[in-house]
Amino acid sequence: MKQLLPSFLCLSAALCLHAEPPEMQTVRINTMTAQMKYDENEFTVRPGQPVEVVFQNGDDLPHNLVFCKPGTNVVELSMKQMETPELALKRNWLPEDPRILFHTKMLNPKEREVIRFTAPEKAGVYPFVCTFPGHAMTMNGEMKVIPEGEGLKELKFKMYLGDWKQLPDFSKLTEVHREGTIEDNLIQVKLDDYKNQFGVVYTAKIHAPRTGSYRFFLTSDDGARILIDGKKVVEYDGIHPAGSIKSAGVKLDQGEHEFRLEYFQAGGGIEIYAAWKGTDFDITPLSTWRPKGWKEGDAKKKPDTLGMPLAVGSEPMIYRNFIAGAGNRGIAVGYPGGINIAWSAESMNLALVWRGAFMDAARHWNSRGGGYQAPLGYDVLRPTGEVTPAFAVADGSSGASWPTWNKEQRYDGYIWKGYTLDSKRVPTFRYEWNGVSVEDTFATNGTGTGPDAKLTRTIKLKGNIPAGALFRLANGKLQQKDGAFLVEAPKFSLDGNTFNNQFLVSAKGAEAKGENLVVPATSEIVVTYTWPK
Repeated sequence: MKQLLPSFLCLSAALCLHAEPPEMQTVRINTMTAQMKYDENEFTVRPGQPVEVVFQNGDDLPHNLVFCKPGTNVVELSMKQMETPELALKRNWLPEDPRILFHTKMLNPKEREVIRFTAPEKAGVYPFVCTFPGHAMTMNGEMKVIPEGEGLKELKFKMYLGDWKQLPDFSKLTEVHREGTIEDNLIQVKLDDYKNQFGVVYTAKIHAPRTGSYRFFLTSDDGARILIDGKKVVEYDGIHPAGSIKSAGVKLDQGEHEFRLEYFQAGGGIEIYAAWKGTDFDITPLSTWRPKGWKEGDAKKKPDTLGMPLAVGSEPMIYRNFIAGAGNRGIAVGYPGGINIAWSAESMNLALVWRGAFMDAARHWNSRGGGYQAPLGYDVLRPTGEVTPAFAVADGSSGASWPTWNKEQRYDGYIWKGYTLDSKRVPTFRYEWNGVSVEDTFATNGTGTGPDAKLTRTIKLKGNIPAGALFRLANGKLQQKDGAFLVEAPKFSLDGNTFNNQFLVSAKGAEAKGENLVVPATSEIVVTYTWPK
């Protein structure tokens, strides 16, 4: 035995020094039908961790998944290939760029691909993107490579017996049932044969690598609280199963701090989960037990309102509410085929045009909903920029400058008359402008996801039209192209998504007046909007 002991200790030391390889992390990323988005735009892995990405294209358009080096402007990377479109097409829209690390092929609709790679050793934010033309603005995300932090040191426990419904004042308990150290420095509950009616106080040292904000996570069955340097940080008291993970932040100076976790068990299940997270490291468990979903902490818990996407059928669908980009009296219309508009009953004008999915009603239809809802689809256009009424009487510049409006007041000369529906439930918006009756109707051609998507707008005027009256079609940099005008309007953002805002518009008699595209106000004006191919 004396001869075997040294060999056994050497073997144990060797095993301790040989760290287990990190477990492979599987990430599932799907494309969202008709929304030009990934369903996951952020995930976290450890440096050097094996990663498996399962990419499913559930959309009706081709998409890929391209991972790049930190700092890469993925939109610029994707757009640059259009300088040599023939070569880009041969490469199936995958740029030849040294900043690309890993990628899938370009998947056709409903295809699936699995790629495996080892996460970079260097911590950082690694962007990913779809490089099919026009997709990068909304189809992008981040893979965050973040190490774990330090764990607890010198972990000790004191166990007490008692029947409690809430955490007791452990400072007043004098009879310690059992105490000791926990050698692996991970909090665990099963320290004795007792299964019910006991409490435990865990104490340890925890090291903050730098001065800054830290977050502590906790769930338990039954009650527990975490204290740092004697001050409560997060608590989950009472008798309950281990529910959703609680968390709270605290500022710590660089250096060592006193960690304390108090716990009691009444009956039933016995569990504790504790963890912490800093600016430079990801969620790091401080306990042996980890609940399902612990890697997300409380950052990805389900929101109070689940998505309620409105599906357009064989007839137009109308949605009236606060719509981002259309104001407090927005009226969204989803037309069969995937072309949509939002019309503003404040400015009596077209506010937005987009294609793909229509609207998500969860924000407004759930009792907790509120605020402005952005369109659910993609390629959102804002034809005249900031929403203003479409009609004006030309001044000395003959339409080169457009009147400014006070959005806090009702527009002079405009009276809202509501809208009517025809036999196919297509709405016509009705209002008066300086005594002139105006009707605004829309029709669609092609499908929103196809290259032939087109929106036709017909404005009918009845009455004495003022001399010199103009109707504004668009606002932006204007260039004549194939019998229409290519409009490069200013980019804009809605709900965190940025849109290029480029489109083609045509109408009989249309003229460029500075950056305004206008047409004389006549009894009937027909306008078409399309997306550049």
